[in-house]
Amino acid sequence: MNRAYFLIFTFCLIFFVNTGFPSKKTEEIADDYYKSAIKLPGSTGLEEVFELYARSAELGNPIAQYNLAMMYSNGESVYVDYQQAVYWFNKSAQQEFAPAQYRLGEMYYFEKGGLSRDLGKAVELFKKAAEQHDPDALMNLAMLSGTGEGVPHDTEKALFWIKQARKSGNDSAPDYQKMLATSVDGKFTEDQQTRFWIEKAAELGIREAQIELGILDSGSGNNNTN
Repeated sequence: MNRAYFLIFTFCLIFFVNTGFPSKKTEEIADDYYKSAIKLPGSTGLEEVFELYARSAELGNPIAQYNLAMMYSNGESVYVDYQQAVYWFNKSAQQEFAPAQYRLGEMYYFEKGGLSRDLGKAVELFKKAAEQHDPDALMNLAMLSGTGEGVPHDTEKALFWIKQARKSGNDSAPDYQKMLATSVDGKFTEDQQTRFWIEKAAELGIREAQIELGILDSGSGNNNTN
């Protein structure tokens, strides 16, 4: 679709929303765009997926806002733009969408998108997502508690967060539970901590982290329990 037409169309939709366009109808239109996007097969038609998410996001769909942020962060069908990613993570997080809350927290942690590094804000957002039993947010809190970064070091609290993450379906939780349980000082090692956050950064599309993770995997046989 012509980009100029898309921008005009989006402006018109925003105008209707801001001038009394029925909220229920707006939500229905946003949902329709979102559903159309997720029906597209695999990695084909990423430009169309991006535009559909953008339309849905502009109309307030929190999942589309999150997905749009991830596309900006990973450079999918668009140039990498962490400021846009932060903008849309924030929009989604304001609607209490847990994945957006913890991703926005990671943006504070990694100092991306024009944000200053703020561990206090990152922890606050991780906790908000953890209250909704988000498995990744729970693991982030576990790592911080198990290292004393941003929060007091507390092995029992870290194990608590890991167990909650495991219940919520985090695949890496069993490995990290074993690491901490067998630690001589009740802390994650520096290597374990480093790898954890490199993996998180790589998920956000941070190129340097993806390269470093590839180097780590090639040298360790992809065994993160060592």
